[in-house]
Amino acid sequence: MKKKKIAICHYRVGGTDGVSLEIEKRKQILEKHGCEVKLIAGSRSKGADYAIDELEWDQGVVPIIKENGFVYFNRKDLEDDELKRKMNKISDRILNKLDEIQRIEKFDAVLIHNIFSFGSHLAAAKPFAKWVEKHKLPCIATHHDFYWERNEFDIVRNEYVRNYMKKFMPPKSKYIEHITINSLARRELKKRFNIDSYILPDIFNFNQKPWKKDSFNKDPLKELKIKSTDIIVLQATRVLPRKGVELAMDFTKTLQKKIDELKSKKLYNGKKINADPNVILLIAGYTEDMDHDYLLKIKAKAFDDKIHIKFISNVIKANRAYRQRIKIYSLWDIYVHADIVTFPSIWEGWGNQFIEAIFAKKPIVVFEYPVFKEDIKREGYNIISLGDELETLENGLHKAPQENIQKAVQKSIRWLIDKNLNKKLEENFAIGKKYHGYKILEDFLVKKLGL
Repeated sequence: MKKKKIAICHYRVGGTDGVSLEIEKRKQILEKHGCEVKLIAGSRSKGADYAIDELEWDQGVVPIIKENGFVYFNRKDLEDDELKRKMNKISDRILNKLDEIQRIEKFDAVLIHNIFSFGSHLAAAKPFAKWVEKHKLPCIATHHDFYWERNEFDIVRNEYVRNYMKKFMPPKSKYIEHITINSLARRELKKRFNIDSYILPDIFNFNQKPWKKDSFNKDPLKELKIKSTDIIVLQATRVLPRKGVELAMDFTKTLQKKIDELKSKKLYNGKKINADPNVILLIAGYTEDMDHDYLLKIKAKAFDDKIHIKFISNVIKANRAYRQRIKIYSLWDIYVHADIVTFPSIWEGWGNQFIEAIFAKKPIVVFEYPVFKEDIKREGYNIISLGDELETLENGLHKAPQENIQKAVQKSIRWLIDKNLNKKLEENFAIGKKYHGYKILEDFLVKKLGL
């Protein structure tokens, strides 16, 4: 049988964001089944086989198009005709490059991620839709984030942008199989466009070896000047508003106030806490340029609230490495050292870091965002809940009721010193493997691509 050649396309690959991680999982599965896989993404990607400058959504004219295309950004430096011209110019450049790549590679099928659904790069949707039609490419289009899920994309600037989005975001085509990652998105896609979709939530390789301390990852706490007897709270997400990092900070602050209840105790994982521990919040994810203001607010809050917090994205990458003799850790290396994981996202299409914590067998503190309540909660995990209520403060940050924070902290303390906690964590692992193991994705790809 001829080896199939598959393209996987996104704005950016090779990072630790959720979409990059999902792409890497697909690549591994396809290569396992003998496919040759090529990654097509923006020029700032790590590991892309083909880099297209115009696919970057936060550089050049692309953010100018976005900010002129939606009323939210209050930007009007482009007249309607000029906005249309710039969109078409970017689209044409992308299509020409895609055509050249297809001439070279002759792909049998293509997997497209978020390009037909994400509001920050309007001009990218049209060339991919035309590319698929022109070359009759069987396409699996996975929509991780729809533009209508973000306030900034609620109101379009003009009729051209409105009609463009109706036609291409997402497009209807006999060559395209649409994938949503949760039931809320599936219902809304059907309601808005009468497009049917298959739900394929985030998945994880539960058959890999457990993450453990080894000769490479034994040192990060020491390098970060953290005592081995401190309580480590891991926030593994990127730093952006919808991730609710401030809720993790309120949790950490409150846990620190209750630290006397953990002094000189032994945790579920065998760690012995000394008589003077600190609760350390590790922020492992990076911040996009567009979210720099949010990062500044988070740092100001940490200072004002006297929270022990460390931003460690500079030593975290998708894979282990050495850079100028300095160790660069994978995200999995940091999970090994966490005592508890926070996942206080206000909105997620699904939630990679949730399933990572389940695999790592760590207790997890969750804000019950809509998709969690709709799709994930019913799977039956043992979690520590922050509830589902929020208040938006004057500075734009969010706050959960202090009663909910207190309840979560008290439950966390009970769990952290419960010698039987590992039974709950093993139950979580079994549930995660059942509903989100690699086999779910593998069976789907084998069937749809005829592998």
